[in-house]
Amino acid sequence: MIYREDTSVSARREEIEIKLSRVRNLLYREEKKALVLMRQNNFSWITAGGKDQVTIYLEAGVATILITETAQYAITSIIEEARMREEEKLEELGFKIISQPWYEDKTAQIVADLVGDDLQYVLSDMPLGNAQVRNDLIKPLRYSLTDNELGRYMYLGETLSRNLENYIVTLKPGMSEYEITGGLCEALWKDNIEQMLFLVGTDERARLYRHAIPTAKKLDKQLVISVNGKYKGLITTVTRMIHFGKNEQLEHFYQDAVNVDVDTLSTLQIGTSDLNAYYANRNAYCSKGYEAMWAAHSQGGAQGYDNRDYTITEQNYGITQRNQCYCFNPVIHGAKAEDAVIVTDDGLLEVTRPVSFPVIECEVNGKVIRKPGIQFID
Repeated sequence: MIYREDTSVSARREEIEIKLSRVRNLLYREEKKALVLMRQNNFSWITAGGKDQVTIYLEAGVATILITETAQYAITSIIEEARMREEEKLEELGFKIISQPWYEDKTAQIVADLVGDDLQYVLSDMPLGNAQVRNDLIKPLRYSLTDNELGRYMYLGETLSRNLENYIVTLKPGMSEYEITGGLCEALWKDNIEQMLFLVGTDERARLYRHAIPTAKKLDKQLVISVNGKYKGLITTVTRMIHFGKNEQLEHFYQDAVNVDVDTLSTLQIGTSDLNAYYANRNAYCSKGYEAMWAAHSQGGAQGYDNRDYTITEQNYGITQRNQCYCFNPVIHGAKAEDAVIVTDDGLLEVTRPVSFPVIECEVNGKVIRKPGIQFID
């Protein structure tokens, strides 16, 4: 099945209704009267791809969503009111906009007045008066993606993969990691892909550091780039490698990393514990003699409206939902394999995949998925 985003107001309203139903079922189960969403990522989720971000590095956005048993509101300041109405189309999407002065935050009082009771009967994703902060209940509402969210994810994954691969092969030895990062920002922003994380490791830095943030180090032969890209709130991750000249040892390590990834992905099934992926991942490393590589870095987990909804460990795991996204990141001696998938009724749906890079075909539960190879450059 091919998934494409429908940006019409009617399609977004249909998606929002699905999510409002989940929220109100939660309120019923927890015997609460309302839910408050203040985080940027939750705004994007509940508004079907909206954006209330002004400052990039803050968790809270510039609009607070309030959902009661019968209505939904967007509480914002006079600064943001017009944009929320005209560009974010919140009223057309079914939210009543309530504006307040920029110099006086009365959000807690507005919520209390609308709910008609003390905030102790309100769930929230950030502190607000004496409302109960329960992200353990709120985040799982996002895990099962709607068809329109799958369409947005397909755009994000394909665009992120294509733009990264097209850009990385234009690089030349002697370029600094800073310079490489700047060029990649331009390559992604032009297609509305925001960047949440850049890891740009050249040569020995790729082998020494799991999180090789960009430095002034200049590229000689090997380059590993990992990018967390965001589109309308959804986030995914992709890693690509190039090497100037053939390197058979690096290729061997990379193939082993791909095999670890495939063994990990093969355990993902709707309705089963994703702790199985954790054990399969560790066993795959150890069976190939790379136990130290496994212990050196976290191995990934679920993602969606966070870089990682959760990293899977023996203490932190979940039941795989229909249409839930996962991304794992095995690394062996500087060779890293990382692409995202969505677990569907028809098997794994590739979010990121090789577009112009060499293709390694792998079988996962009877279905072929494509993994990128290293791009060796003469």
